Amino acid sequence: MSEKVSIPDAPVSEPVTMINAFTVPLEEAERFLELWTGNAAAMAALPGFVRTRMYRSLVDDIELRFITHAEWESGKALQQARTDPGWRASMQRLMDDPGLHVIPRPGVYQVALDIRPGDRP
Repeated sequence: MSEKVSIPDAPVSEPVTMINAFTVPLEEAERFLELWTGNAAAMAALPGFVRTRMYRSLVDDIELRFITHAEWESGKALQQARTDPGWRASMQRLMDDPGLHVIPRPGVYQVALDIRPGDRP
């Protein structure tokens, strides 16, 4: 990925989710979504990718305007995907766009608790 984006290693065989929160100025939101959509398409083509979602805040006056989560079959699949030149180039375009002032905050997680309707924790 971009030198500006440091995704923690998660060399595990179990499923992982990469969660990334983005600070994006309100006036740059649409451009960010356009570029991120290209990044998501590059990511979706990689082995081990399960799915991704982008969440947008309903509040304009907020620091973390967008939050993404991308599910991977394993931490090892994510680690391998991070070496893909197409995905790296896509992320680099997003981070280096002179019209964007984006601050990403990525992390890699595993499910610690899963509660559904009717479950008793």
